[in-house]
Amino acid sequence: MKNLLLSSCAALVLTSNLSADEITDLKAQLKALTERLESIETSTKKQAEQTNALTSELINVQNATSFSTVDMTKTEAGLGAAASKIYYSKTPLSIGGYGEMFYSHQTHANTDQTEVYRFVPYIGYKFSDNIILNSEIEFEHGGQEVSVEQLYLDFLLDPTFNVRLGHQVVPMGLINLNHEPVLFNTVARPDVEKYLIPSTWHETGLTVYGKTENFNYAAGAIVALDMSLANHDGAPEADSFGKNWIRDARRGGNESNSETSNLGIVARFDYTGINGLLVGTSLYTGKAGASTNGEGEGRMTIADIHAQYQYEGFKIKGLYTQSHLSNAAAYLGDHQGVIATEHPESARGGYINMEYNVLPFFAQASTRLPIFFQYENYNLATSLTDGTSFGNTESFTYGLNYFPHEQVVLKGEYTLRHNKNGVNTNENEGVYSFGLGFIF
Repeated sequence: MKNLLLSSCAALVLTSNLSADEITDLKAQLKALTERLESIETSTKKQAEQTNALTSELINVQNATSFSTVDMTKTEAGLGAAASKIYYSKTPLSIGGYGEMFYSHQTHANTDQTEVYRFVPYIGYKFSDNIILNSEIEFEHGGQEVSVEQLYLDFLLDPTFNVRLGHQVVPMGLINLNHEPVLFNTVARPDVEKYLIPSTWHETGLTVYGKTENFNYAAGAIVALDMSLANHDGAPEADSFGKNWIRDARRGGNESNSETSNLGIVARFDYTGINGLLVGTSLYTGKAGASTNGEGEGRMTIADIHAQYQYEGFKIKGLYTQSHLSNAAAYLGDHQGVIATEHPESARGGYINMEYNVLPFFAQASTRLPIFFQYENYNLATSLTDGTSFGNTESFTYGLNYFPHEQVVLKGEYTLRHNKNGVNTNENEGVYSFGLGFIF
């Protein structure tokens, strides 16, 4: 445009009879016009750059607020990082989850197993900063089993006192609350926290929880375990009850499973006053469900002590638990067509797990490569109603994890288990396992 004006003006000068003063005045006007046009072009260019920057920033803000990423440093009430996303989300809706897959080879039986074990979405919604909905929907065994593991409302009143109402994970043990696969290093959860603290243990109820500078606590009432649901695995020999007698008693929000709806009491207390250390205990007790033979109702009690310590690349954790069913004879009789002649009365077990990240010895990287060792010792029936008992089962697990990203883990391990899970059981089991897990 500037060149066009100059050419036009030059032509006008050549074809007009102008005085010298008029030509000088015309040149001054042309110079002012040229400077004005240059200023407009510069301003227009800056406005375009500002518009593009604002558009890009708006897109980034929209993306950031429409989907929250997992912050591994932030958790709520002992939950895993992915389950805690909604509490720190910038928008009302939050979507997260986790998944696990594995392959295993049992050397003693020469059998293989491959399974899409779990895919679990979390969906959370903030009605306000103080009223939060959180849910967990689990698809297990390639989608063959579907269950709602969490569906509750949190009323956040104060850091020291909050109320949780609905279907929730029971605050027992170490793994039950932190069951996301990047939070434990074995391919499968420890046997002790699978059979004695039956992870994932989730029930409907009301709990209160809170924290101070050095302590965390949770306490409340939940739907009780129902020992009338505990099934025999097969023939009515002394070892037929097997390892699932506590797991089978979980109601899991399915009221059609039982004729009674007793309430159990659960409480948890943790000390966190030393950096990297957690030491605590938890307790559950409740009526054990309707008798299967007309005798009085029993009571189920489970207690544990647990500890965990982490310093830089080193981490150690352990747990010990005991279970006791009073009046266990009330649950003898017909269990889905199988006549039970004995019933477990008590059980106990513990484990210790140690890991160390060895990757800094080989490279400076943000990824992690912890190697680990886990030892378990448990007895799933230290006493039965007929005076017998199971033997102690020991297992030794050696393995490693590789974290290409803090939310993604690849696992490999070997487990040697000396299984005495029953009166007549005495078997050495060797299992190679490989798995992958992720949270989002």
